[in-house]
Amino acid sequence: MSAGDKEDLLASAYDEEEPEIRGNLTFKPPVEVLPKTKRSEEKRDEKIKQLKQKRQKAEDDRKKKENELAMARQREQQAKKQAALREQQKREQERKRREEEEQRKKMEGGLDQILDTLTKNTSPPNVTTCGIALTPVRVRLLTSALENNTSCLSLDLNRKGLNDEDGEALARMLEKNKHLQKLECEGNNLGVMAAKAIGESLRKNEGLRCLNLESNNLTASGNDQKGIIELANALKDNRTLRVLMLSKNGVAHEAGECFEKAMEANESLTLVDLSGSDPSLQIRQLRKIDEIVQQNRERQSAIRRAERRERYSLYNEEFKCRQYCMQVEATRLEIEAHEERRLNRMKARFEKWVVETKAREDEQLVRFDELMTEAADRAEGQKGKKKKNK
Repeated sequence: MSAGDKEDLLASAYDEEEPEIRGNLTFKPPVEVLPKTKRSEEKRDEKIKQLKQKRQKAEDDRKKKENELAMARQREQQAKKQAALREQQKREQERKRREEEEQRKKMEGGLDQILDTLTKNTSPPNVTTCGIALTPVRVRLLTSALENNTSCLSLDLNRKGLNDEDGEALARMLEKNKHLQKLECEGNNLGVMAAKAIGESLRKNEGLRCLNLESNNLTASGNDQKGIIELANALKDNRTLRVLMLSKNGVAHEAGECFEKAMEANESLTLVDLSGSDPSLQIRQLRKIDEIVQQNRERQSAIRRAERRERYSLYNEEFKCRQYCMQVEATRLEIEAHEERRLNRMKARFEKWVVETKAREDEQLVRFDELMTEAADRAEGQKGKKKKNK
């Protein structure tokens, strides 16, 4: 390496050093000028080496600082991502918890919601207790809420393990509720006392249309027919029930006779299901009941046809009345239009007469002024003649 190159490298190294700033003055680093001797060259080489090391160290520090800053930014971004991920997971867990809570409330604690809507008469027409465990206390709360309810038309209590006590609560509800039309109690354990209580309630109920008591052991496995007999006798007084499902309840011959007699006095039932009853129930009794049911169906069908004809005739009468009213209204509008045109013509003639009268009055005034002027001129002329004669 030549001396000139070393000097150039040294000069460039010095130029790269930061200048010293004092107030408004800027001082460059001093440049040491030595005579060109062997020792000065060694000193210069040592200085250049130190400057190279210093510059390399500064570059290494800069790169290290940049790497640290990059790592810090990366760690910060990673921390933000982790925080966002944790927040998202927290929101997801909260959403799942709310969904589980709502589902659990619907499936297990949904009775509170049902009771609230029944009490406020805001329940849907069809209410079901699917997924809700019903205890005697809950059944009493449910029936109490239904006593004065007007919004619920159908109640599903199938396969809820209801017993005699629950059946009596349902019977008390049926005595007071006048809007419930369908009650499903299939597959429960309503017994003899429940059948008797429900029978007594049917004598007073005037709203129920469909009652399903299938598979409820209402006769204690066919050993006690008192409850089902009371239920059959109640059909003599009930005039609103249309469908009665009593299959698989062990109805025996004795209760069958009561059903046969009750059906002779009942004109509303169109479906009575006694299938799966006790073998002692005779085919003759079933046929007799079915025959009466068929007669009721035909009677109800005739009533519905008569009602449809009556509604159709009423519709025709209403249509004719509306048509007549439309004709009367059209005539009235025509008369009003004619009168309005006549009044407009009279108004126009009156306005024309007023204008003409005003014009004649103005003309008369002008004529009167002219006559007065002429009369004055004549009077002046006569005065002048008299003066001349004198």
